[in-house]
Amino acid sequence: MATFKSDLATGQTAKGDNRIDGRLLAGKVRQSNATVTLAGTEVADDVIELVTIPSDALLDLSQSFVVAEDAGTSFTCKLGTPSSDALATGLDFSSAGVVQMGVNTLYTVPAGEEKIILTVTAASGVTADAKLRVCLSFIDRN
Repeated sequence: MATFKSDLATGQTAKGDNRIDGRLLAGKVRQSNATVTLAGTEVADDVIELVTIPSDALLDLSQSFVVAEDAGTSFTCKLGTPSSDALATGLDFSSAGVVQMGVNTLYTVPAGEEKIILTVTAASGVTADAKLRVCLSFIDRN
């Protein structure tokens, strides 16, 4: 019978003293909940600043989502940082519901890129006062 190991078990075995990435073994899972109230005047390329999370945190996009009210005829965004807006794309908020990020990766937040943003990619008939609750799950060392 074969024995297979995860990346954590392999790392622990190789080092012999459990010194592996502490975020993955004993990091604290945190969740930010940023609520955005739309003005109704949003257009493509507008930026919505959501939250600043700690550098070196692991942003878990598979556990992150947006709870959206009907934001308008057409309202799509992409999630990112000021220099990289491609963490999650094609987020469609034109009808009410829960929108998953659709990405199953851990993103290490680099120093200087701690601000997480939504960039509007398409907007028409935007509903004023519609709310988007952006729930971001991340793993921190502290």
